[in-house]
Amino acid sequence: MALEAAMKRIRGLLGLEQGRVGLDRVVELAHRHLGLDVVCIAELTGGMQRFRAVAGDAASFNVALGAEQATDATYSRLLVAGEIAAVIPDTSADPHVAELRVTAEAAIGAYIGVPLRLSDGTLYGTLCGMDHEPDHTLGERDVRFMTMLAELIVYDLDEQRRLEQLRLDLVNLIDTERVDVACQPIIDLRGGDCLGVEALARFPEPFGRPDQTFADAEDVGLGLELERLAIRQAWKILPWLRPEQFLAINVSPSALLELATRAHKRNDLPLASLVVEITEQSIVHSYADLRNVLAPLRRDGLRIAIDDAGAGYASFHHIVELRPDFIKVDRSLVDGLADDHARRVAVSAFILLSLDLEATVVAEGVESPRDLVALCDLGVQAAQGYLLGRPSTSRDDLTAWTGSPPAQAGGRPRKTNQQARTG
Repeated sequence: MALEAAMKRIRGLLGLEQGRVGLDRVVELAHRHLGLDVVCIAELTGGMQRFRAVAGDAASFNVALGAEQATDATYSRLLVAGEIAAVIPDTSADPHVAELRVTAEAAIGAYIGVPLRLSDGTLYGTLCGMDHEPDHTLGERDVRFMTMLAELIVYDLDEQRRLEQLRLDLVNLIDTERVDVACQPIIDLRGGDCLGVEALARFPEPFGRPDQTFADAEDVGLGLELERLAIRQAWKILPWLRPEQFLAINVSPSALLELATRAHKRNDLPLASLVVEITEQSIVHSYADLRNVLAPLRRDGLRIAIDDAGAGYASFHHIVELRPDFIKVDRSLVDGLADDHARRVAVSAFILLSLDLEATVVAEGVESPRDLVALCDLGVQAAQGYLLGRPSTSRDDLTAWTGSPPAQAGGRPRKTNQQARTG
């Protein structure tokens, strides 16, 4: 009970009740509470010690955030091996460390440390503090305090290790280009033709849902690289399309800004065959910048779609600011529309908005024949969903939607931007 109360008090000091604490906040708290010159978290892996968080006068101990050193004769290795005590008030009086090279080089006078372990018991490293002068006030009470702090950051250590492994997996995925592309048809409800297909990235194990994989890639700084790969893979669909059909690809605003800047320098892009989808969840930091960089590309035929419209307020903002060519109504408004007056009113509002923008409304997630009839009655121009065609990586399905594969079509070349302008 005393330990529980102490843990609760520490969480209160950190302003937290549950969840992540943060490595930086823990070393800062230990630094303030113990009054040591430096407190740090060191990860031990592959025979190396890497400093993950530091607080205090780190430079005077030759400690730097992110720096690595061999663990052979470090206090951390000796601590986890059980060769030194958790607290050493005076290093000059302890035969285990007095003659160590690191003691002299870093001028360590006092030391305290505890092992850090992941939730499965695997050793992560150490949480430790050091003073240049001996400190005989350090004792077992301080060790217990450090142990409680170590317990608080188990989740953070797990998460850091998970993100590191995730980054390694994503780097390997990108290097080996192990991304497949599924296509889903977008059907004209007035004539039944396939207007185009949406390209949907599919990832192998151990990756999960595509939206989560893209979010994870963004978390570890590989979002743009993964989007580039997905677009390159989707590009291979273009030769299957008829001249009047389009390929729809999902692109985040940040990636769109970067890729659009590159597109300005090329005249061989089939812009008239591309539709770029921006999701409701996407954060646009500057609509003016996005509009400016897209304007010349849109003049050359590139079209914009707002995806997941109606899923939240952001989609309306996207529509007003970007004036898209397509408004894709979120499945949450489509599913059950035949029996729900409120859903029909919401979809009707998008139809009225599309008339002003001269945009095409596409209903997403159509699975019910009754909902499809209701969409047609409302005047929705196009739809996609399981009822009309499931996402598929099969080239046979793609051929059925587009009419013929590239070989049968004689390898039709697509017009470049310059050819499109000159006819």
